[in-house]
Amino acid sequence: MTREDLRTFLLLGARAERDGITMAEIERQEDTVIRALAMLDDHPGLLLADEVGMGKTFEALGVIAAFKHREPRSKIVIVTPGPDLNKKWFSEIERFGEMYDFTGAACKAGTLTELIEGIRKHSIVVAPVTVFQSGRGTGDQTYLLSLYFWWKELHGHTANAILARFKDGDQDRVDVTDEKFLGVFDLKRLEPHLRAAFRRGKSAGVAGLDDLYESGKHSAFENRYAVQQALYRARFILSGKLLPKIDLLIVDEAHKLKNSGSLRTRAMRNVFDRRFRKAVFLTATPFQLDVSELREIFSLFSGAKDAPEDLSERIDTLLAAVGEYQRLYDEFQRSWSLLDAEAAARFCTAYDSGADVFEATDDPALEIVTKQVAALTKLKTEAIEPGFREWMIRSLREDKRVYRRHERLFVAPSGANALPFLIYERYIAELFRRGRTTHKAAVEINMVSSFAAARQGSLLAEELERVPAQAVPYKTLLNDMLGEVDDDEHEHPKLMATVKDALDAADRGEKTLIFCSRVATLAQLRKDLDAIWEDRVLERWRRVYPGAAAAEIFDTREADEKRHVGRHSQLQARFRRSQDALYLALRESYLGDEPLNRLTSHDLRRVVEDANAILRTQTTGKTVADRVDYQLAKYCVELAVLRLRHPKDGREVARREHIETLLKSAQTRRGTDPGEEAVMQDDAGERPRWAISERMAETVLGRAGSLWTSMSELLDPLKLPLRITVVEQLARYLTYKQVPFFADLLEAAQAAGVATDNVESAALLEFLPQFWESAPGIRWSSLIRNFLAYFVERTEQQQADILDGPIRSADFARHTRDGESRERLREAFNTPLYPMILIANEVMQEGLDLHKHCRRVVHHDLTWNPAQIEQRIGRIDRLGSLTSRLRMGDPETKLDVIYPVIRGTIDERLYRTVKSREKWLEFLLGASPDFSEFAFGDEDPTLSPTDWEESCRLI
Repeated sequence: MTREDLRTFLLLGARAERDGITMAEIERQEDTVIRALAMLDDHPGLLLADEVGMGKTFEALGVIAAFKHREPRSKIVIVTPGPDLNKKWFSEIERFGEMYDFTGAACKAGTLTELIEGIRKHSIVVAPVTVFQSGRGTGDQTYLLSLYFWWKELHGHTANAILARFKDGDQDRVDVTDEKFLGVFDLKRLEPHLRAAFRRGKSAGVAGLDDLYESGKHSAFENRYAVQQALYRARFILSGKLLPKIDLLIVDEAHKLKNSGSLRTRAMRNVFDRRFRKAVFLTATPFQLDVSELREIFSLFSGAKDAPEDLSERIDTLLAAVGEYQRLYDEFQRSWSLLDAEAAARFCTAYDSGADVFEATDDPALEIVTKQVAALTKLKTEAIEPGFREWMIRSLREDKRVYRRHERLFVAPSGANALPFLIYERYIAELFRRGRTTHKAAVEINMVSSFAAARQGSLLAEELERVPAQAVPYKTLLNDMLGEVDDDEHEHPKLMATVKDALDAADRGEKTLIFCSRVATLAQLRKDLDAIWEDRVLERWRRVYPGAAAAEIFDTREADEKRHVGRHSQLQARFRRSQDALYLALRESYLGDEPLNRLTSHDLRRVVEDANAILRTQTTGKTVADRVDYQLAKYCVELAVLRLRHPKDGREVARREHIETLLKSAQTRRGTDPGEEAVMQDDAGERPRWAISERMAETVLGRAGSLWTSMSELLDPLKLPLRITVVEQLARYLTYKQVPFFADLLEAAQAAGVATDNVESAALLEFLPQFWESAPGIRWSSLIRNFLAYFVERTEQQQADILDGPIRSADFARHTRDGESRERLREAFNTPLYPMILIANEVMQEGLDLHKHCRRVVHHDLTWNPAQIEQRIGRIDRLGSLTSRLRMGDPETKLDVIYPVIRGTIDERLYRTVKSREKWLEFLLGASPDFSEFAFGDEDPTLSPTDWEESCRLI
């Protein structure tokens, strides 16, 4: 298939401009789809192993589209790691509609029954691998045991004896002629497959129920673990036999199947055995620490319907060659490091110029290197490269070493803050002296994470009575020294460095993604970030009110719990309360720009007259009836102006009708926010006892250059109720305590001569058009514009997640234990609004796109596994990321990867280990070796030949 053929039915570039993806990347994805289709013609499966963030999901959907194009009735199953990624895949299928129409073809499955039935009724089924991990319930297990009894013809005492041994006699056998498997499938459907389900025979793997019975009769069922595994096996095999034939099996995050003994891997092997024709496995990190982990992933291809019989042998041969390559490369690296600079330079010159460096040489050291290079080259070109090309497609970010800026942020405990670390080490040493072994690395990692993590860790949480007497003084001293985690007497050096780094970035308007695996540290980071950010916001208020106490600016509670209202809350209430003219400051005018300038004095009098006539038709509650209400006045005045106009053509008529509908919708929505009194739509309320004056009408209409004036093209695509909700929510967002909009507005107003000690509504309203044209005003309006640009491109569900998520409370920082769903956190973090900082644990490490407005990642808690580090960075290093968009205008833009490290602690060892492993991981997965990147001493490594670095990359 050519690119031209592909584009006749698949448009992978349909969203390229909106998603910020270059055509070069689109063409690479198209090439991947074409190559994948060609490979699948000759092989049962392939591993799609593009680096993180390069669009594997869309490439896989492209392959699915090609299958559907060839045969519309194709059956396709997508297996995801869990329910969250299930939702993501379904969302991506929805987005894919502009490239290929899957309308009505796909369904989600949440249970094994739904998976089996879904394949029968739909052509595409998306299911989490967790559907195979159910079946632990007593009812399921008793049913399968009863089914075995029926098949084996075990009756009465024998069956009861087995149940008594496995379930302590708590369950009676069930009538399998009446009960159904998975609640759907009757005995007739199961009977042909029962032998395969219950008898392993001579094949390898978990024993079946019949194997257990034949080996030990009743007593074999006392081994509860063995029986449970046999029951899982039966369940998986029966489920697989009931599956319709599948044309294409897609497995996302396939590296999670590397453990052959895990339940999910066994389920995949048994359920899909000989049930699929072709398979595509997706993973950016096909092996985590060792290439042998690929064996299990590749072996799953042998379950394809027409898989070659020698598949396992071919995979073993390939992986053995890779293992030998690793050994030879280690030897080469050692030999190369011993070369003197002159000999190395001669080799480099010869190699890079194309000369035959493999000829005999008088230098013994150089001769050894020459032979090693020859052996490596031969092994790579003759065995490894052809082997991998047969099974794997992998695209690399060739320039990631250019734009990724890795920074070790060294921190050193000093003074009182160093004492906990010293005493902690002494405590651990004393425990070892007294024969109390402990996982030293794990407890040390607690200490370098935070004092809160150390305090809650098992080492300090242990009862004092269980601690050796000689170690008790150290434990007591540590507990006393750390005290309550809230106490600021001892600040944790790394935690404070992480907090400062993220807050400094937030001051610059940049978001930060922090990875932290310790629960106590998550909470402490969130608490400290919020508290210190509040202090920074207070400092911005003090530019307007120098020396103001915190209680003057922000609300406080006195000893009697009486609330003292600060300047912020006072101003916030005026911007939100419709009885104050400042309510109009952040609301949208539906009439367009500068409506007042187009009205004559006569027109204004007519508008006021008509507006009062409209006002008299309204019914409302007592508050609005008694007091001037600018929300109601706005509705009446704008409607009066609209009716004053005489549209000349159909477009103007349509626009007038649209605006009138918008006005009425906004009025109908009134009362949906807390503390807001509704305007009644019947006669149950009271008539307003106030009137609209010309001055009030001018105030309503005189908001030229408002926040929303230039954003109509972004607001117009939104449905009317949603448009009104979005504007109102954004208006409220700007008034939250954590958002320093008021501080910037008042500072600019003060500089322009507007009184700020006692803010006058009319004066501040009059200043606002000038503010939106100032530097701080432009920053805020650009922020809102960028939010809307992102928002209008989301699906309805994503828009709902944004509006119902953290934006409602304007939380400055969030963490993954806040109870928020992953989707809401993702969507909120992908907007340019709060949260500015997301503190994530392992849950957020894979499968989430967090790249739209973030280009900074901090590894507060390091991991030993470089593949996990790469997965973390991949959350923000993706196609269409903020980094890539900024680099289009400024090629010097960097993606910052920060590693806070406490000197003299396990942090340094962790960093060195993961970087050393990262060297191998990247090299084995196709990157050119870069020895200088992994040097840790002061010495410079011997430079290797440029062409050699390129040619020795493995994949």
